[in-house]
Amino acid sequence: MRRRCDALKLLQEEFLMKKILLSCFFSALASSGLAADFSGFYKCELLDNSDGYFAATLALKLNPAASKTERGYTSYDIDFHVTGIPYPYTGIAAARGNDLALYFESTGENKNPDDRGVGIVSVVMDQDKSGREIVTLHKFYYEKSYKGSGNFGFENCTRVN
Repeated sequence: MRRRCDALKLLQEEFLMKKILLSCFFSALASSGLAADFSGFYKCELLDNSDGYFAATLALKLNPAASKTERGYTSYDIDFHVTGIPYPYTGIAAARGNDLALYFESTGENKNPDDRGVGIVSVVMDQDKSGREIVTLHKFYYEKSYKGSGNFGFENCTRVN
């Protein structure tokens, strides 16, 4: 009986040690700081509080010179086109892990100088049934001076390549 108890105790200690080692491994992996690259083209749907629903396209391009991917920080250039709006938007974003902060403004001949703002983005990475990676951006934005009284909105964008 004593040998059985000793053997059981040894198995429990071994199991606990493996659990601790796995926990340490996954903790180290999560804090390694390696950043994912979210560059690509996205199709977006947005709800603007002042102007309603829109479809849009987003191009997100990594700026390697302004990034520290080994530490989990990336920087991006933004090119954004909204269906029905006579001007494009450009901007910049800074990311830490799956969270981005961004600035955008209207550009071009027909730009609206009050159509500019800031936003926060949460990136969700998943896979479909075939194992293909799905990257989705969920954004909230704020424009202080739009139409003289300010504006906000929400966007959901899915990477298409």
